[in-house]
Amino acid sequence: MKIVVVGAGEVGTHITSHLSSEGHDVILVDNDAGRLQKAENDLDALTVQGNGASLAVLERAGGGSADMIIAVTNVDEINIVACVTGKALGIKRRVARVKDVDYFAERAGRSMQKAGVDLMVNPDLEAALDIERLVSLPGATDVTDFGEARARMVGLYVAENSEVIGTPLRELDRKFGPLPVTIVAILRNEETMIPDGETKLQPGDHVFVIGESWLMPDVMGLIGEDIEPVHNVMVVGAGPVSRHLARYLVRHKIKVKIIEENAEKARRVAAELDHVMLLHGDGTDVELLDAEDVGQMDAFIAASNDEETNIMSCVLARHLGAKKTISLIRRSNYVPLMHAVGIDAAVSVRLSTATAIMKHFRKGEILSFAQLKESDAEALEFLAQPGCRAVKKPLLKLSIPRNAVVGAVIRGTQVIVPRGDTQIMDGDRVVVFALHDAIEGVEKIFSC
Repeated sequence: MKIVVVGAGEVGTHITSHLSSEGHDVILVDNDAGRLQKAENDLDALTVQGNGASLAVLERAGGGSADMIIAVTNVDEINIVACVTGKALGIKRRVARVKDVDYFAERAGRSMQKAGVDLMVNPDLEAALDIERLVSLPGATDVTDFGEARARMVGLYVAENSEVIGTPLRELDRKFGPLPVTIVAILRNEETMIPDGETKLQPGDHVFVIGESWLMPDVMGLIGEDIEPVHNVMVVGAGPVSRHLARYLVRHKIKVKIIEENAEKARRVAAELDHVMLLHGDGTDVELLDAEDVGQMDAFIAASNDEETNIMSCVLARHLGAKKTISLIRRSNYVPLMHAVGIDAAVSVRLSTATAIMKHFRKGEILSFAQLKESDAEALEFLAQPGCRAVKKPLLKLSIPRNAVVGAVIRGTQVIVPRGDTQIMDGDRVVVFALHDAIEGVEKIFSC
């Protein structure tokens, strides 16, 4: 597939890196010569300097023969116009990163589609959705839903006193009763491994499990720490991510306090959000955090525009007794450091945006997609279509690549924990977890 990516920031280069490594023909467009030079040094992609919304620049980038354009600059209007221009050039699929929520109103959205934008991705909303899922499972580092939320993939750390430590995975059912989950990956010593039946979990392993959503709290209690429902949340920053999140929390009867350093912004957001307490102050002020009972909070979420403030306030909140801390970050390379400094989970706005976009260029019928924040491993939800190689054969006979595993089969309302004799049927949703070198082989199995 030939793809034009407009914008050589972190989202654009992240997407370009994945696309080019999988054999796609990628052309990266940006006005900034320095960014393009760095991209040429780091990535296997062609670059074109210029305004990505310009017809002449897109023609120079080969837009006339491109299959897809992905516009992810920091300017909404450039991204939208790039897609409109792409439509004029005959590019079939057009995706824009758009922050302004006004563009997502029903009439505006229809107008954007008619003009040429097939998909708009709001980075703040994607990050807020990631945080929502983390709040719903307080012990989780990662949460991804599949099959319209019937199945979930959850990341968590193996507790020091977990009963599963030292038991081969194939013996867990015998020892603890049938576990309705698949352990699809283990991150250990900065290496991602696909476990087999002989693998034994160790304290501190970062494990990823897939199973029925409603059973996850019980499974997490067995592997990790016991978790309790969230009733009280404190949020630092009153930006778009925090406002999206606050509305969700209030709908779920959770008490919310927001700390905002800008007094005018605090007053404006207080008038906008019902049933939310707005506090004017600094999220790194220990006296303020203590006075507002941060130690009684079930979750502390730092979602300001300043990464250092977010990280520092989370560290302070944990020190003062907050049960779970989540930090919003802008640079995805900070993610692996969070656990080391005592922060339970991190959400990268740019990585959330890239993940929301990337499922649209996969081969096969991809229903959803997730990437592990700390590695190149991916979880893909395929729709099994008539005629694809995966249908009506036992999994043992599908020649699934060595570094891949089928984590769940969703058939209607049923979530099936797959075994070697499980057969995939037409219309099943199949969640496959794969390391980078196995993705192409998996896609071939599910492509018709």
